[in-house]
This record gives sequence, structure tokens and C-alpha cells, in this order.
Amino acid sequence: MPEAVVCVKPIPDPKHWDRLSLDPKTGVLRRGGIPTVINPLDKHALEIALQLKDNFGWEVTVVSMAPPETTQTLREALAMGADRAFLASDRLLGGADTLATAYTLAGLIKKKAPNFQMILCGNMSLDGSTSQVAPQIAHFLGVPHITHVSKIEAKDGITFKVTMDLKLAQLILEHQGPVVLAVTKEVNLPRLVNIMGILAAEKKPLEVLSAADLDLDLSKIGQNGSPTRVRNLFMPEIKRRREIIKGEPDEVAEELINRLHQVGML
Repeated sequence: MPEAVVCVKPIPDPKHWDRLSLDPKTGVLRRGGIPTVINPLDKHALEIALQLKDNFGWEVTVVSMAPPETTQTLREALAMGADRAFLASDRLLGGADTLATAYTLAGLIKKKAPNFQMILCGNMSLDGSTSQVAPQIAHFLGVPHITHVSKIEAKDGITFKVTMDLKLAQLILEHQGPVVLAVTKEVNLPRLVNIMGILAAEKKPLEVLSAADLDLDLSKIGQNGSPTRVRNLFMPEIKRRREIIKGEPDEVAEELINRLHQVGML
């Protein structure tokens, strides 16, 4: 039976981002005491996998790397319909940048879902917005990847037509075999969790694994395996100016067009 693996990242709840701070020595975000939610784009990735399950009988496995207290966040993915979840959680994994994170997730996938046919990720995480993890996972696993995916059509459960949104153009690809796909919000509308899904999720397997369980090279995980560091964390100041143009409608329209030309908007 084909298997889809979905990478899910628990992120700090955006409602509490004003409580985030940066450790000045390590450059790691302090997230203690802040509730987590599933990264929004990861729900779109999960929905693709669940549609493959509904229409073609695929199995759906969720993988993640996060602190152990995020298991309840992963239960939401199980409640949506995933079959099982695996969480890599270990102090040695703390402070990982995108490269060390991708290496760890790739190791987790090799260990627990080696026969995957598709790995699905959100195109970026709301808290990091790097868009790097999906291509790096593909690199470590030695499979192709497609990012900025705005549409996926499953012809027969084996062959897929994938639309890559390049903003100024679209690239349409046809693919078979193992692949990593990073999706955007345009790809679908994720399903809602219902009470039956919540009850079922409590009985589904959710396994927590350490770095030792995954046979990882310790020099490539956590801060030791992270060649990048966060230098600063701040909220940019947003300045807005409002100006009211008065006059007759034709005069106002002409003046507005002139102003837009001046600032390069037209």
C-alpha cells in the first residue's frame, strides 16, 4: 500500500508571539510556556495526503521534530485522519537550523517510513519562512523535489500532475515515484476536525524517538550541526501615511493616477 509522509511542525501560537524572546548566547528562540499549533501550510500538505487515503487507499504517516510537550499538537493531525505519527524529540536536537532539522527528519523517515511514495511539507513555516527544509530533506533522501506547489492532480494514484506556481508563470510537471512536494495555501482547503476524529486519534500510535533511536550523526544535529544562527529577533516598525484627495471625481481620479505614477505603482 503506498505511503504518504507529512512533515508537520508545531509552531508557537501566533496569538502569543509577543512573548517570544531570543537567547543572546545561543541565538535560539525561547518558546517556554507558549502553546503550539500546527503550522498552517502543513495542514494543506496533510489534506493532500488524506485525499490520497480517501481516494486511493494510501496510508498517511506524520513526522515531526519538536519538544515532547507538542504531542497533543500532533494528535490534531491524527484527528484529521492520519494513521500514525512519529516525533523526534531529544535535547540534543535543540537549536537546530533548517539543515540540521532536515537531516533529522530525513533520518526519521528512513527509520519509520522507508518505503514512502510521497513526502508532503508546507512550503514554509509561519515562524521561520525559509522554504529550505523540504528541498534539504529531498537532498538527504536522494529524491526529486518540487516547491511552491499550488495544485496536485492524481490521475490514477500513481501518476501526478503538479503545478508549480512561479508567480509570473506556472510550471506543470508530471511525476511518478518518490518525491518531496512543498505546497502553498492555494492547493486546497484543509478539512476540519470532528469529535469522532478526536476520539479516534487517542487510539492511534504516536511514538517519540530520541537521537539515539534514529542512529544519527551527532555532529549533524542540533546546534552542533547548524551552520546558521539567528542574530536578532524584532518586530519591524510599520509606518503608514494617509492622504485625502479632494475635488471633483474626474480631478480626483486624475490626481490619484499621477500620484501612483510618481511612486512607481503604475
